Amino acid sequence: MMRKFGLMVLALFMIFLPVVSKAQEVDEPLIIGLDSTFAPYGYLEDGEYKGFDVELAAEVFKKMDLDYKFQPIDWGMKEAELDNKNIDMIWNGYSVTPEREKLVAFSKPYLQGRIGILVKKDSPIQTKADLKGKTVATQEGSSQLEEMMKEPEFINSLGELVTLASFNEVLSELETGRADAIVIAETVTRYYFTQNGQGDQYRLLEEDFGHSDTAVGFRKSDQAFVDKFDQALVEVMESPKYDEIYNRWFAEIGSNEPAQESIDYWSPLLKGLKTTLFFFFVVLVISIPLGLILALLEQNGPGWFKALIQVYVYIFRGSPLLLQLMIIYFGLPLVGLTPGRIESALFTMIINYAAYLLEIFRGGLNTIPLGQYEALKVLSIDRWTGLRKVILPQLWRIVMPSVGNEVISLVKDTSLVYILGLDELLKAGRTLANQYASLLPYIYVGIIYLIFTGVVTLVLKAIEKKLYFQEGE
Repeated sequence: MMRKFGLMVLALFMIFLPVVSKAQEVDEPLIIGLDSTFAPYGYLEDGEYKGFDVELAAEVFKKMDLDYKFQPIDWGMKEAELDNKNIDMIWNGYSVTPEREKLVAFSKPYLQGRIGILVKKDSPIQTKADLKGKTVATQEGSSQLEEMMKEPEFINSLGELVTLASFNEVLSELETGRADAIVIAETVTRYYFTQNGQGDQYRLLEEDFGHSDTAVGFRKSDQAFVDKFDQALVEVMESPKYDEIYNRWFAEIGSNEPAQESIDYWSPLLKGLKTTLFFFFVVLVISIPLGLILALLEQNGPGWFKALIQVYVYIFRGSPLLLQLMIIYFGLPLVGLTPGRIESALFTMIINYAAYLLEIFRGGLNTIPLGQYEALKVLSIDRWTGLRKVILPQLWRIVMPSVGNEVISLVKDTSLVYILGLDELLKAGRTLANQYASLLPYIYVGIIYLIFTGVVTLVLKAIEKKLYFQEGE
């Protein structure tokens, strides 16, 4: 009996960890890694990739006569994606910095942008010196921040330096008056003002932090391919097509005509919701029975198995789910295993939630008096029948509130799959917020989560009511 249970658990684990070996065939398309939320360079809209870099890539690979495809990635893990050969290049407004030059081989720069200081049009601030004691905001982990840090005297003169995750949030600091100035990439700023029509409300100071080059990142071992790529890139840059693409995406600051009159936020968000629902239901349907099986095995298994279960629970309850997702997806290739993005996310979330549910079920089983198990033996009721008819009905009534809490947590934890480049609900909202320079998509995302959580809560309460009503009968 124990052997059958063990084989069942092993099968469940193996189903959700398919190992995919990436065959490096000549006719495979090149994979371009990008942050699919980063307008105007590359973003996903209506199922298609759009942006300055997207159009430029089409022209370059047309000249090279090569097939390619885009792969969304988490921008914070871009170099790891490249090293693991999940992608072949990083092409998405990728700024050249000395630190990055140590990690990747850059193409020739195809775009140079000024790192400027933006203030409100009526602000008295005219120079860097005027920012002494003031609050300045910029984007965290950006080339703008790196260039600012090269001027320690300026940094030390500030009243406060605020760093935020996205340009949209940085601009909001200036718009609301919480920051006196922001340090930005001028090209991105131009795009944002063509979207929201607010360009006439701001101005750039004459002083700046220099310029940053934008290029494509490759593995250092691919230098021969980079040389061929550069030839095609330069040809495109010297053609009228480059100017046509540039002018379409980057307008001058000062325009007050918004590019979009009406925006459909709901369609992209509902597409992201489909991914969220998929992960929610698959993880829920598998992790609950898996946690129950493991709890029963721990209760009835040998000592070594109990110790193994305790180690498993300790690891997956003692570390963040986000870290586990990163280790499974980015760490396994180091030992020769290459699971896909969806498989990695499902596997990690299932075993994580199974660990929590295991402890809930174990606690519930321990509250059932031992006399009931002894009574089943005296009455000659076999173990399976006793478990199904006597033990499990009591167990569900005991653990249902705790299980319900885990289910609600799962609704929100599905957003963590963004780290693997999957387009779930919150990522769809971030894409829209960056694309249209608006925080409104985040409000819509919050509404959808509240509706989703409300429906799940009502279902859980109905199940609890039915269980307790049956107990009363």
